[in-house]
Amino acid sequence: MAGGIPPGLAEGELSPAEREARWTVGVYFAIEAGDEEEARAVVGYALAGLEPDLPLRGQPVIRPRHHGVLDKIWIAEVNPDLSQLQVIDPDDAKTRCSFVHRHFPMGVTWAVPQNSEREAKYEWPQDIWQRQPEEDALLHPAVRGVLIFCKEKPA
Repeated sequence: MAGGIPPGLAEGELSPAEREARWTVGVYFAIEAGDEEEARAVVGYALAGLEPDLPLRGQPVIRPRHHGVLDKIWIAEVNPDLSQLQVIDPDDAKTRCSFVHRHFPMGVTWAVPQNSEREAKYEWPQDIWQRQPEEDALLHPAVRGVLIFCKEKPA
């Protein structure tokens, strides 16, 4: 809309797209698989298990954990699309990571090694010494780890 405030926004308020441009939000899945095709199938299954569905920007990007050394662990990166939310209040890394985390099933304990207004991380599995046997699976048996991260982009 040229020359005016878009409908539904107050003076000085960012549109959802402008708001999202200020942040990097992602989820990494560590997947044990024989090849990229199998890893892609596992991440598809894992994403289908999120409740409610997590809107994504683009398709998952699958790559080996280590460049040049195949060790059966593949990394799947997905980028949540939080522009679907009309309001994020407060609009900080803690709130954004918490929103993404709520899509994952309950029943496992997450480590939160960083949880500030500008950068936050949720990690599963937690410290091996504190884990309980029932916490050894999340979404699919081949999912070995999950990292949810959110970071404010430099101005």
